[in-house]
Formats: sequence, structure tokens, C-alpha cells
Amino acid sequence: MKRYIVKVVATVCVAAAALLSCEDDEVASPVITNIRVVEKDSTILGAEFNQTIAIQGSNLGSVRAVMFNDVTVIPSPVYVTDNNIIISVPDTAPKEVTNKVTLVTASGEKVSVDFNVVLPPPEIIGLANEFGIPGEENKVLGNYFFLISKVLVGSTEAEIVGFTDSEVTFVMPLDATTSTVTVVGAGGESTSNFRIHETEGRLINFDIPATGWGSDVCWGDAERIDPANSELPVISGRYTRIKQTDLPATGYNGSWVFSTCYFDFGLPAASHEDKYFKMEVNIVEAWKAGYYVIDIGMENGDHFKYRFKPWDNDTYRTTGLKTDGWRTFYISLSDFYKYNGDTQADPIVRISDISKIRDVRVDFSNGATGAKVIASHYVALDNLRIVDK
Repeated sequence: MKRYIVKVVATVCVAAAALLSCEDDEVASPVITNIRVVEKDSTILGAEFNQTIAIQGSNLGSVRAVMFNDVTVIPSPVYVTDNNIIISVPDTAPKEVTNKVTLVTASGEKVSVDFNVVLPPPEIIGLANEFGIPGEENKVLGNYFFLISKVLVGSTEAEIVGFTDSEVTFVMPLDATTSTVTVVGAGGESTSNFRIHETEGRLINFDIPATGWGSDVCWGDAERIDPANSELPVISGRYTRIKQTDLPATGYNGSWVFSTCYFDFGLPAASHEDKYFKMEVNIVEAWKAGYYVIDIGMENGDHFKYRFKPWDNDTYRTTGLKTDGWRTFYISLSDFYKYNGDTQADPIVRISDISKIRDVRVDFSNGATGAKVIASHYVALDNLRIVDK
């Protein structure tokens, strides 16, 4: 997707009304004769977000604001003369598309000409829950969600609940199957690279055997929950969880681990660069201590590890992280580093061929330096997989 580079030329005035009246009275009405690209003498009838343009004409020195559609920008006086206004097209979505650029003078007079702000197509980054429950709300996550008119799950149009520039909330169709998600907006339409309810690249989902003898995992006493006994909404059959109190400060506990030991998952040959490790996670109670070690074992005995602790940031470190339901977490496979025992290899080594993966082991750990007893921990995991970015 084309990226839009910000060139800051215009500044936003907090007290726009004051600026509109703080200069001398204008002598004559502004006249727009031409709009061109700043970098070259080329007349244009439209521009992209953040593109720097020159509005040319006469009597422009009285202009105090420029409107692109219904989005107002206050130009810097440094870039306003009687014959030129140099300004950047704002990267804010209009509420109404008028296809006009309008100059507003100090006295409030408005002069408009036809001009098309080229809105970028939606950029889909992910889904709040790729295994969303039919009939319940879900969210497409991304950028440039401007004037969204349609969301398609596969070929089925979904009900749109609302949208912002970075999220579209919709209702999962009742007949949702393994399919892509398409978002249609004022800037065009885009279809996701991922598919919902993905079955390819599957490692462990606690329903399909991940051993040669038909068991869901090889060993480990982490609790696995059948749908009939689940107190959480079920998104894809069985899942694993840790629901315990007074977790000791230790790096190992048999009830916190599961592993496939040695199993050929049948993944096609590919390196780490364009792959995600994904899983659905339901964090029921605020999580702010401990972490999961995700350990990927290779055919030759090498191990690549990642510490999963999404609470460890300025937003959640104090209050803890809750997901309010199942959420899909995306981990770049490039963030899995080779370890020799508990020591990270130096220099960094990453997975070169995922077809050689033979073991996936997940341990919860409360063994960090200075760790204390965790009063309560309730986190569920499901659908561990490696898929394309």
C-alpha cells in the first residue's frame, strides 16, 4: 500500500477565531487562478493526504483559513502572500465530501473552486478477534477508515455498528466461514490478507491431534476445557487456561505448561520475515505479573523463544490488562530468537524454515527476579498458528 509522507507546512491554530480577525481589513476578494504542486510547475485538480500544494491567484494575503471539503486548516502567515498560499492537504477525514477547496478571509468571506482530495483506501491491519462469534460485535483494526459504507465477511455483508478512522465495529454474520474481510469506504475498498477462522498454519487448537497417537498435546498439565464445561464463550472448541490463585514465585509449575514434544505440523517451507505467530487470548482478570514463554523447537533440536507479556507497557503496567472477551494477538515470527538453554544466542538467530518446526511448548512463568506471589490469574489460550502477515 502506498504510504503518505507528512510534510508539515501548515500549523493548526488553537484560537482560529482570533486569527481570522487579527489582521488589517482586506481590500479586495481573493481570486484563485491555479493550484499546483510545489515541487514542480504542474497544475493539479486534486491531491493526496499531506501533499504540499501552492494555491495561486491574487488578493490572497487576506486569507486566514483554507478548507479542504469541510476540514479547516489555518495556514502559517509565513507561507501566505498576495499571490501564493503554500499549504499541506490535511490527513483528516471529511464528514462531507464537497470536492471543493475554500478560502476564508479575515472578514469571513469564502471563495471556493473545484478540488478533489484523494482519500486513501482503507488499510486493514487486523481483526479484534479472528475467531469472532456469529451475532456478536467485532472490530476491523487499521487506518483510513473514512466514510465506511460496507463490511463484507467473505461475500456476506455485515451490519456496521460504527467506525472511527482506525476501527470499524460490525456484527459477525451468522454464516461466517473461513474467509477474508473487505472494507469499503470513500477512498475505495481493501481486503484483508488474513482469513477469519483460519485452519492453515495451525499448530495447536486442543481439538485436532498434535501428536502421533491422537492426543491434543504430548505432555503438560495445563487445564484444557471442553465446550460443555466452559464458563467462557467458546470460539473454537476446546481451549487451555490457567485459572488459579496464589501462584508461587517460580519459573516452573506442571499445571502451567503444555507441549507437543515432537510433531510434524506440515507447514510449508518459509522463513520468519513474512509470518505471524497468532493466537486467541481471553484475559479475564487484570494481568500485570508473570509471562508466557512460547518455545518453538526445531527438527535439529534448536529452540526459538518469545516472552508473551502484553501487560508490560506504560498503559497496563499499573492497572493490568483485561481483554473483555477473546482477542487475537499478533506476534511477528521475527521476534522469536534462538536460545541455548536459558541464554539467548549472540548474535541473534531467527527461524529460517518453519517447515522444520517440530515442537510448540508454552509455559507460564512467575520466576522473574523479585517476583511475588500472584494473587489471581485467569487467562485462556486457543488456536496457536503461524500464518502470513
